[in-house]
Amino acid sequence: MGYYIDFNIITLEEFQKMLESTYLLPSQQIIAEDMSERFKVLQAHGINNMQQLQQALKNKNAVNSFSKKTSLPVDYLIVLRRMVNSYHPQPRMIKDYAVLNREIIDKLERMGIKTTPQLYDKVAAKADRNVLKKELDINDEEALLLARLCDISRIRYVNPAFASLLLNSAYDTVIKIRNANYREMYEQLVRLNEDQRYYKGRINQKDMEFLVND
Repeated sequence: MGYYIDFNIITLEEFQKMLESTYLLPSQQIIAEDMSERFKVLQAHGINNMQQLQQALKNKNAVNSFSKKTSLPVDYLIVLRRMVNSYHPQPRMIKDYAVLNREIIDKLERMGIKTTPQLYDKVAAKADRNVLKKELDINDEEALLLARLCDISRIRYVNPAFASLLLNSAYDTVIKIRNANYREMYEQLVRLNEDQRYYKGRINQKDMEFLVND
């Protein structure tokens, strides 16, 4: 499995179900309007998976052109484009993770590894992780921390600061988050972050429900 979701294998129908079950912010509510009918229009114009949808809406000009071709509103397509792209979050910079010591960050940078996708390819598999462990001269615990850091950073909206909080909690992998009770997760993270040692933002229960569902 790669760092990012493979958009080619997620059908348009599956993406619609993802949107139907996700929490939409007020600025995203347009997505819920006439969803079934609008997705039928997308499919009628040759969009069968998320990859094709991303390509059809790849920039402003493409959005305007697709709107004219399909009669779908531009403002709707702009928000839809953002939703698609949110499932391929921007690479996070390794140097921004306070949970890592500076020495490890410097060693990674000298190897040309500066972002989470670059690091993921080196730590996702145990064999690759063992190679990197020797190259960095780090122990098993430090190597596993790098793997878990990359793992949870694949989740939408998990920035380096919030990742640091998760890595110091019982929810330090995607699987553990997926299987979590979001209420219990919320309570533990709030307690752990009482002095805002890891994360300066506000943590609320709805966000944790979103995180688990995502």
